[in-house]
Amino acid sequence: MRWLIPLFILSLVYGATAKRECSVSDFVSVAYSNNDPKERRDRILEWLGDSGQVCTKEQLGLIYANLAQVLGSADTMQIRAKIEQLYERAK
Repeated sequence: MRWLIPLFILSLVYGATAKRECSVSDFVSVAYSNNDPKERRDRILEWLGDSGQVCTKEQLGLIYANLAQVLGSADTMQIRAKIEQLYERAK
């Protein structure tokens, strides 16, 4: 039973320091995994908040260019503005 506490603490530390990655295919998977436009929008905004910070300009440009196809009716100005903001900050 004692070993559970260090294991739990280790998992928390690892989860907090896990490397974030930007994968365009993950973005598409998140979008295609939901049929409800509102929930799709929310999940995409969450993905952009988590993974969008580490995307390159090339990846963000590819995502932006295909938003209409990938998001459909979940494509909003809020998502486009977030991607533009990330693009300006990207290396």
